[in-house]
Amino acid sequence: MPGFRLPRRSFLRGLGGVAVALPMLEIMIPRARAGGATPPKRYVYAFGGCSIGLSNTERVVPAIEGEGYTSRAFLPLDELGVKDVVSVATGMLIPWDDGGGIPPGGRRVGFHASSPCPLTCGVRSDAGGDEGATGPTSDQVVAAQIAEGTRVLTYRVQPAYYRGDNGSGGDRGRISTKLEGDQLVPVDPVFSPRLAYDTLFTGFEAGDDAAAAAAEFMLRRRRSVVDLVADDTERLNLRLGASDRIRMEQHLDELRALEMRLELIEPTGQCAMLPDPGQDPDIGNAVENGDTGGYANNGAWSDEELRATLMVDLIHMAFTCDQSRVASLMFTYAQCFMNMNPIYGYASDLHEISHYSMGGGEDGANAMADCIAWHVKHWARLIQKLRDTQEIDGTTLLDHTALVLAFEGGVGFDPESGNMGEAHSTENMVALIGGRAGGLHATPGRHIRAVGRHPVEIVNTAMHAVGLDGQLGEVPGNFDAELL
Repeated sequence: MPGFRLPRRSFLRGLGGVAVALPMLEIMIPRARAGGATPPKRYVYAFGGCSIGLSNTERVVPAIEGEGYTSRAFLPLDELGVKDVVSVATGMLIPWDDGGGIPPGGRRVGFHASSPCPLTCGVRSDAGGDEGATGPTSDQVVAAQIAEGTRVLTYRVQPAYYRGDNGSGGDRGRISTKLEGDQLVPVDPVFSPRLAYDTLFTGFEAGDDAAAAAAEFMLRRRRSVVDLVADDTERLNLRLGASDRIRMEQHLDELRALEMRLELIEPTGQCAMLPDPGQDPDIGNAVENGDTGGYANNGAWSDEELRATLMVDLIHMAFTCDQSRVASLMFTYAQCFMNMNPIYGYASDLHEISHYSMGGGEDGANAMADCIAWHVKHWARLIQKLRDTQEIDGTTLLDHTALVLAFEGGVGFDPESGNMGEAHSTENMVALIGGRAGGLHATPGRHIRAVGRHPVEIVNTAMHAVGLDGQLGEVPGNFDAELL
């Protein structure tokens, strides 16, 4: 219909006031049909709570520089077809206090308690022992300039750290901190896929309480929210152009598929944070594992495989709907004890594998690389989904997105123990950057040996790609010349 326009971040309405977010459509952008629409920039910071392992680092660090790089840890980039839009920097360093004070962008001695701080905010860690970030993190800095009223997503895949912990996890369970006035405020992550879904894509408007209760009852009985808004969908489709109708169909198909994945989760009744605890995977009983003889088959496992899949899907859909433009995604806690047995059959947890490599042998040589690859796989799947989603101007979401994946540690000298070749080290760190925002990866992705450079230089590059100037915290460098 001539002159018909929808506001951005519109909703479909249904039975009992059910509301479902729409994707970005051409009809929402007044100049889209004239070719004048500018898609928004988007940013993702992801984190894995592990080092790259004690030995056999060649199975993590690619043997060659430049294009065509590969290693066991980065095989998911090949398998998902996204290596051309991902670059890997290795050999990086977070400096530490060697007796002359903590250097800019550095850490105090004490690995797990100090390395995430400069890695996420670019500011030196607290000398007095506080584990939290000492400056605003990159997701919050970027959001201040590009969010434009959309949500900043703060998600974590792994729900439990120690036995009985299904809460925020404290500082080791956070990678997001914001400034409110002159105060730093840590942001607790959402680790419930059901809560994240309900918050993003469905809701109830004020109105008839009885009708809303009836609609909620139908949803709880696994009635698809897509069905509840079918009438409004049909009315809207009559006013949409062909390309918008295709986007709508794809969007609703993905919503239905996401609902079906959530329905596969068996009821457990153990997640106190949920409005409906039965919707989330069981939270495993994580334990402090001081021995190296293996890990209980059911310990520290909360179906993180499914949780990671769902969180990636949620971020993708939030970007598609323009409900969000910035996300932080913590796959695993700092000093992570997630059981790797259900994923790869390694009878140990992520932290112990990084120290002991499963006792040697071929499995031991591959174990840490596979642990890294698990994080890379889910991060790369987000890149794949963004690449395969068309924007309002015919480009893709990935063309306007920059993504970072950083890991807690590397391998090398540990100033706490004084030993070489330790996993409690911020030498030889690895970080990945993906996407095409701002000219990023105009040439294919590559492996960059960045010996001695700070991993936040990768973050600075991603921030520049989405339109920010300057640096994160106290770290001035970047990889702009190599990647932008």
